[in-house]
Amino acid sequence: MSGVTSVSDGRSRSWAAARLIAVVAIAAAPMFVSGYVRYIATLWMIYGIAAVGLYIPIGQAGIYSFGHSAFMLIGAYAMALAIMLGGFPIPLAILTALVLAALVGAMLALPSLRLSGFALAIVTMGASTLLFQLVKVFKVTGGPQGLFLPEQAVVKAFDGRIFYGIAVAALVFGLIVARCIERGRIGRALRTSAANPLMAQSFGVNLMRVRTLAFVVSAVYGSVAGSLLGLATGYIAPEAYSPELSIQIFAAVMIGGSSRYWGPVLGALFIVLIPELTQSVQNLGAIVYALLFLVVATVFPGGLYQIVSDVRKRFAGAPA
Repeated sequence: MSGVTSVSDGRSRSWAAARLIAVVAIAAAPMFVSGYVRYIATLWMIYGIAAVGLYIPIGQAGIYSFGHSAFMLIGAYAMALAIMLGGFPIPLAILTALVLAALVGAMLALPSLRLSGFALAIVTMGASTLLFQLVKVFKVTGGPQGLFLPEQAVVKAFDGRIFYGIAVAALVFGLIVARCIERGRIGRALRTSAANPLMAQSFGVNLMRVRTLAFVVSAVYGSVAGSLLGLATGYIAPEAYSPELSIQIFAAVMIGGSSRYWGPVLGALFIVLIPELTQSVQNLGAIVYALLFLVVATVFPGGLYQIVSDVRKRFAGAPA
């Protein structure tokens, strides 16, 4: 019996070592790849942050939101205006955008107390569409042309490797926070409220508080991702934060797997690569998205996480 346990422990340690090597390899990649590949990897990290943020309401609270692009839009525009009009340093501008997005997230949480499922998805998408149209109306936001960040604020003023490191650090920190939420008391309250609201209330769970928290945390992730995306491109274009982006982030969560916090990061890789690989053929990207959804829904309902988890179980001889 002890022999079996030793083998299982050895496999678990080997799997942990393999994961550590993979993380180190990803973090060290900018030292050995071209600028374009590094840029694509940076986008992966940024969209990964956004996808992990959407995982909180979907995977933990059972709240299906299609308005995540609104938080990214707020993060990008608020950060840009704080720099251009207020003369804020970049960290303070990102923090300002983060607070504003959190306030909007708290307001969007109110409908979640009365609505659910399709109705709530429509409300969140409506909010995203409203903000998308508003930024194209006002002159202060650059109208349909958007905003160009000052030269000192764009990534070109930094070493691309440094910014990639910042994006990786932000994603790792976001994953740590998501893991703490998932395994802590807040995560249990969110999952209980999603499974049975009445039972959750009988256990003393404040539904308004936990659902508001889910939206606020999701908004913070989205805001950070939006700010970093604006800094990476140096240009805040309205179309880059359109309601279609909400669908893409949702696709990342579902393709990657909404049952664990790091599954959406795997899905985020697809929403970065698919447009790049299919841009030569019109509408091919949409076809690939549809096919992926069909495969995930019928063969791997747990997403890419399910595939990796099954491999891990066979390799380590332990549950994921």
